[in-house]
Amino acid sequence: MAYLISAACGLLLTLALPPLGWWPLAFAIFPVFALTAVAASARRAFWLGAAFAAPFFALYILWLPRSFAELFGLGFWAVYPGLLAILATFWGLTTWAAWRLAALTGGNDQAARATRVLIYLPILWVLVEWARTQGYFAFPWGTLGYTWLDSAVGQLAEYGGVYGLSLLVVAPAAVLAWPWSRPGGPRTVGVVSSLLLAAAVIGATFIAGSGAGRAATQAPTSGEYRALLVQGDVDPFSRAASDTQDLNTHLRLTEEGAALNAEAGGPRIDLVVWPEGAVLGYSLAAGDAEPLRRAITDSATGATFIVGGRVYEAGRNYNSLLALKGGALIGRYDKRFLVPFGERWPLYEQLNGLYRAVFSAFGLPMLASTAAGAEVRPLATDVGLIGAFVCYESVFPQVQRDLVALGAEVLVLGTNDAWFGVGTGAWQHFDMGRLRSIETRRWLLRAGNDGVTAAVDPLGRVTAQVPRGIPTSLAVTFETRTDLTFWVRYGGLTPLVLGVLLLVAMAVATALRSRPAQVG
Repeated sequence: MAYLISAACGLLLTLALPPLGWWPLAFAIFPVFALTAVAASARRAFWLGAAFAAPFFALYILWLPRSFAELFGLGFWAVYPGLLAILATFWGLTTWAAWRLAALTGGNDQAARATRVLIYLPILWVLVEWARTQGYFAFPWGTLGYTWLDSAVGQLAEYGGVYGLSLLVVAPAAVLAWPWSRPGGPRTVGVVSSLLLAAAVIGATFIAGSGAGRAATQAPTSGEYRALLVQGDVDPFSRAASDTQDLNTHLRLTEEGAALNAEAGGPRIDLVVWPEGAVLGYSLAAGDAEPLRRAITDSATGATFIVGGRVYEAGRNYNSLLALKGGALIGRYDKRFLVPFGERWPLYEQLNGLYRAVFSAFGLPMLASTAAGAEVRPLATDVGLIGAFVCYESVFPQVQRDLVALGAEVLVLGTNDAWFGVGTGAWQHFDMGRLRSIETRRWLLRAGNDGVTAAVDPLGRVTAQVPRGIPTSLAVTFETRTDLTFWVRYGGLTPLVLGVLLLVAMAVATALRSRPAQVG
């Protein structure tokens, strides 16, 4: 029964995250915390966490096998159970670790151990969320902090980032779980007390978030500009045979968008953004590419362009955003966080034959492994320092935090979400990226191949957007800013802060265990 409860709670949690965002359902996690606290063993604690995670991820990222099966065949369903098992293991190890730490830092008293579990579990949960954004196979889908995105609480991301918002889910959940972990079951006084305390914490965060949002609207700006976001809606699977067609599509949409903007009496276009991979088959960074670069920039005279393309250098190829002005290449950003098994392949050279066979089975040519960029740095342009990044990188808070810390005054994302295919994956990707605007208090200009193409203000609000799946462009007004949020300044210390909190909690628990009993 306990495992069924955990599984049901996992299914409910999917409704709390964007794009639905029914945030009260985030506290469906508290029964899992309570069950973990009273678990008879660390093994049982592990399976409770895994039973919660498996149905959650099975439903929340259902778009993944649906999309790839539609694109490449039903064989992609075969790998889905393995992926779910890996993701379930992360949360299973989290509940296991909380139980084990509680047992190591205390005696055999069940009630005291349960309390320690509920102290350790919120910290460990957020620490694991941070860990899931690190390393070769990073995949941060399912981070709980996103539940607050469209509420006032979400505005507090400028202080603690998405991880701070996650704490505002798991800490109240631990409070709610406490009376249910008492020997003999919950008592009315304990349940009421925990409800009142959790409600007070949540209410206070709503008030604080509202204040942070109001303050953000009053922050000074360093300039106002006009941008044209281009959505080519080209077929990502036939592009190798249609390089010229794709280029012409983006040129035509830019010319038409700039002309419509002028006819409507809008300000001059200062910045044009093309999506990820808009110009494939051409080397815009090559020395002899000046005529092509000029043809691109002439489609909106006087504007700075941020264009998605490939750069081939020293035997490597990079997924890049290139800054162009008047036919000149004025800057380049190479994507650093690559999609595992999408852009880079583990042991690519050693297992070349195996990869060739797998690609062939799915009707694909041998795909080259993309090289990761060397560093994160903003692009210097006429509209200020631009924090440009590519597609998957929008779900990694450290990318935008580093860009803004280095002076970026606006965020620009070039993406190709056509790979998401059916389901809610593209909208999840879009909503997760919106939180980057709140964390950094920067405008986000997003150009997607088939969408989502939109402008997002520093409060995470969508100010302009075009429908997905049509070739079009979107003219938007945005502002640049130079102020730095607390998250930008100190967000890099997140794992250290969580680690210190855990050590302090362990030290207190150990001290209480070893304190001699008082003689009355």
